[in-house]
Amino acid sequence: MSLIKSIINKFVKQKSEQQTVSVNQNIKKYDGINMSSLVVYAPKNIQDLNKAIDCVACGQSVIINFGTIKRTEYQSVVDYLSGALYSLRAKITRLQNELYVIMPKSVRLATL
Repeated sequence: MSLIKSIINKFVKQKSEQQTVSVNQNIKKYDGINMSSLVVYAPKNIQDLNKAIDCVACGQSVIINFGTIKRTEYQSVVDYLSGALYSLRAKITRLQNELYVIMPKSVRLATL
């Protein structure tokens, strides 16, 4: 009986040691969002948006400043971006007048 008890105790001890999770202190987290995966971008034209769309496709959130876009191209840029985000199932949220955040489907935005 003691042999079985020692085997069980050893197994339980090994199981509890394996469940330990270490957290890297270099990664800054706020409300469960990894802040190291946030990209800030200011595109100059519609072709520059592909970099931001690629970042969202890879799971990164992107803050876009549309202040550098010409007013004549603004509507076409918004249409292009909306179509790309729809196909990725991503979300876009307005932060300020010309400042938006684009997030993959798995990221949620918490407001304070």
